Amino acid sequence: MIVDAHAHVWKADRKFPDPSATIVSPLSDIPLSLLKQYMDEYLVDRVVLVQPMYPGEDNSLVADAALAEPDRFAAVAVVDSRAPNAPDRLSFWAKEQGCRGLRLRPSFPGEAESFERTDLWTRARELGIVVSVLARPEHLPAIARMAERYPEVPLIVDHLAHPDGPPALQALLGLARFPNVRVKPTGFYYYSKTGYPYDDCAATFKAVYEKFGAGRMIWGSDFPHCLLKAGYGRTLRLYERRFGFVPAHERERIMGANALELYWRAR
Repeated sequence: MIVDAHAHVWKADRKFPDPSATIVSPLSDIPLSLLKQYMDEYLVDRVVLVQPMYPGEDNSLVADAALAEPDRFAAVAVVDSRAPNAPDRLSFWAKEQGCRGLRLRPSFPGEAESFERTDLWTRARELGIVVSVLARPEHLPAIARMAERYPEVPLIVDHLAHPDGPPALQALLGLARFPNVRVKPTGFYYYSKTGYPYDDCAATFKAVYEKFGAGRMIWGSDFPHCLLKAGYGRTLRLYERRFGFVPAHERERIMGANALELYWRAR
């Protein structure tokens, strides 16, 4: 069982103000059909569709995909944490549209201030939602506070919070004391200076593995951005090729079983 727990699809937004905002431009269509081709070619069983930074709060593309094929896709919605009705919007996407996760983005301008709003986190707990966090190292203290305050909420730190040095890594490793915190050792190209196979990230991966354990690590491709940085196949095989110290049975947990438990079996 292989589960890609971090993939994006979207419809082109021709009016998006910054065409270079992400590796693959928001001005380009990234259809579900393209992702399915890669799934079929590389025998990926399931995918967690994470709403990208555009088009805002319209999660209908990922939600519709998951509703149509619930045994193949799960949807993670974005809700603007600054909006007064954010908890009710989350309820809509979870209850009526079947989304199984919420993505909060303190790394986005203006969203860090509302990241810790308790009514939204309380609603996530009530809904049984998995919260993924797109963060930077400076947001790790806030993540720690929410992990401690809401121990029932499964919390995932996307892309290891883009560690930029030893202090940031130590702050990330400190989150291992909270049993509800998981990490995605993904998107290495965002913080590697060497390129694939990211030799300068090997020590970071090993430290995360030793601190969190395989049971709290989750793989994702970061499709479609990985296509322009390494390719889907090389991204899929990175752990096997570069981090051979992880036993095969534990690698299977990271590559599929952990996400399967969070987004499918628990339901």
